[in-house]
Amino acid sequence: MPRKKKLTKQQKRKKQLRLVVKANQLVEAKYMFDIWEMRFFLSIVSAITPSDEEDKVYRVWYRDIKKNFQVRSNSSYDALRKAANRFFEKTVVIGYMKEGYERETKYHIIQGLDYLKAGQGEGAASQEYIDFRIDPAIRPYLLDFRKRFDPTQDRYTSYELRNVINLQTYGIRIYELLKQYEKIGHRTLEVSTLKDCFNITDEYPRFTNFYQMVIKRSIKDINAKTDITIPITEIEKIKKGRKVHALRFPIRSKSQKELAILRGEAVQQTLFDDVEVVEASDTSEEANQVDVLFSEFEPIVVKSFGVTPSTFFKLLNTGKYKKTDIEQAISVTRRAKYNQEIKKSVAGFFLHALKEGYTDVKEEAKKSKRQKAQQQEGLEVELSALKDELAKQINDKIKELTASDETVTLEAIDTIKSNRLTEALVRAKEKSIGRPLELDDYRKDERLRTMVINTIIQIRRGQFEDILTIFNPKIKAIEQQIAAL
Repeated sequence: MPRKKKLTKQQKRKKQLRLVVKANQLVEAKYMFDIWEMRFFLSIVSAITPSDEEDKVYRVWYRDIKKNFQVRSNSSYDALRKAANRFFEKTVVIGYMKEGYERETKYHIIQGLDYLKAGQGEGAASQEYIDFRIDPAIRPYLLDFRKRFDPTQDRYTSYELRNVINLQTYGIRIYELLKQYEKIGHRTLEVSTLKDCFNITDEYPRFTNFYQMVIKRSIKDINAKTDITIPITEIEKIKKGRKVHALRFPIRSKSQKELAILRGEAVQQTLFDDVEVVEASDTSEEANQVDVLFSEFEPIVVKSFGVTPSTFFKLLNTGKYKKTDIEQAISVTRRAKYNQEIKKSVAGFFLHALKEGYTDVKEEAKKSKRQKAQQQEGLEVELSALKDELAKQINDKIKELTASDETVTLEAIDTIKSNRLTEALVRAKEKSIGRPLELDDYRKDERLRTMVINTIIQIRRGQFEDILTIFNPKIKAIEQQIAAL
């Protein structure tokens, strides 16, 4: 019997790689899973192969989840069982066009969930797995897609599972949406579309909070832990009126050397390691940027102001001047020309304005406005974070109070019913649902829940005094700073 050939380290790594392949409709679907549900979902997707039978029973082991996602916490199989049960109930919503109209279809992903029952003590490692089948309705985007997969025709997104093992759920969703456009190099996504995809249309009403808590945090993780880079400073906020309507993300692939360093692998040494080399992709990117700026401003700078094409091109090629610098120099030159302040040539004035960073009253006013806007944005983020923390601490205190005294909530509801204004709202709600309100109704209805929380604070003021004393002055101070801008 011939000896089995020993695999090299590189071959072993290749064999261990798990590939996630999704139809693009599924990448852009509406859903949001928590971190354990997402681990379970990605384990399903990466386990599917083109040779799978349609009625195949898939198995996800707890030990594999721990290994593949580098789980270091004290969690147990119980975390996987609970996640699988929640996942079993959840759906994804896939949109499509039909006869010029937008439609949506809601799908479950799995069926026939089989798991180890809770409370059986330690030593059941041989049974710590989940069995299930793929729901037939979702097969076109998972199983069937892999069976007929044709990279030349199908619209798909694929990546190595190891790219997302250290990301949180928002980070994984954003990574997939941007990875889909990696070859194009950029992607523009409407804010409403992102929130719709993540099922958080009613959360983060302030854009600044959404950007800081969801987008920026996720992008930092993507840059640090995956095979693509999204330069945060180059993310463009596209406005409609005063509101940010969309975000344009630049997308760059990491080099093999960057990936090797990221993954702690040995970097292949070459004859050129001691020589500083400018990669071709970087050079072409800079050249493209120069071409874009030249094309955009040539009609004004060259044809209107009279700067020679070669002079303008050389200036751009230095890489010193951004689009905003050129726009400022153009605005200053136009106003100086209108006010007959240019003594010699317009071309010379523009060149000096660009090189020296000339400003005038209007440009200073613009700068001041931008600075105020940036300052306001920072204060609003700080204010939002304070309000969120205040709400969290109040909720924690209410949970503590209601756990030790169940009558607190009932007392608050009685107080609401005895107040003429709030009692009218309760009656209107009861009329709309055709029955008296129950305790669960107060929990589920956001307006009623807020009324109960505020009433508990009112009737048990002493219990919240420490929290309010800390947060209210800070919130008031920031609100005053915003009002003063």
